[in-house]
Amino acid sequence: MKNITVIVPTRNRYSKLMTMIRSIPNIGNIDIHVVCDNDRETYEKLNDLNINKIKVSLTDSHCGSVYCRNLASNTVKDGLLYATDDIIFSSGAIEQALKTFNLKFKDDDGVVGFNQLGDSKFHVTGVALVGQKFLLRYPNKHLFFPGYFHFCCQEVHILSSLFNKFVFDDRATLIHKHPGKFRKLMDETHAEARKHKTRDFEIRKQRSANGEVWGLKGKIWDYTNDRK
Repeated sequence: MKNITVIVPTRNRYSKLMTMIRSIPNIGNIDIHVVCDNDRETYEKLNDLNINKIKVSLTDSHCGSVYCRNLASNTVKDGLLYATDDIIFSSGAIEQALKTFNLKFKDDDGVVGFNQLGDSKFHVTGVALVGQKFLLRYPNKHLFFPGYFHFCCQEVHILSSLFNKFVFDDRATLIHKHPGKFRKLMDETHAEARKHKTRDFEIRKQRSANGEVWGLKGKIWDYTNDRK
């Protein structure tokens, strides 16, 4: 992997988004694709900034972060780093993840999970770097099962672990400004996401019971007792 595209869905969080963007190193092999989820104000502000490394897209309706990520992921030509708009990457975190990826997955077929500073509430693939060859396992390079609205990353971990293609890099750190820990930062976007939590979790539960894993191209594998 030589180049990384950081994919970020966002909705009505311009200030948080810009803090996140500023934590991404301004180096030539990293660019950013922000997908504004029916958020025209942020879309126009980002376009007015006219920053070459930032590509901006806008959805016509409120579609959810899964749709936004999939919309952007099929345009990525090399490495994909999916992120959220309420995190702050530690200095050197992305470079560290890239170093680990190239050491472990010389064929570009793998996933590296970021360390959200040891907070066990966050999934190991909540933020992750994905190689192009691994991404090609998915229909149209859509990394997430489109039935989910917001809570979606677990199946990436299941599939990558199944093929021994996952590494968690505890040195690639970030801070997640989640209201579960930073209660004063609760906003409307958090509240909207939580409205879909029960439905997303029910879908995951049913898919788990059926042994379904997004990216297996219709194959069924009973992983309910064999999670790694």
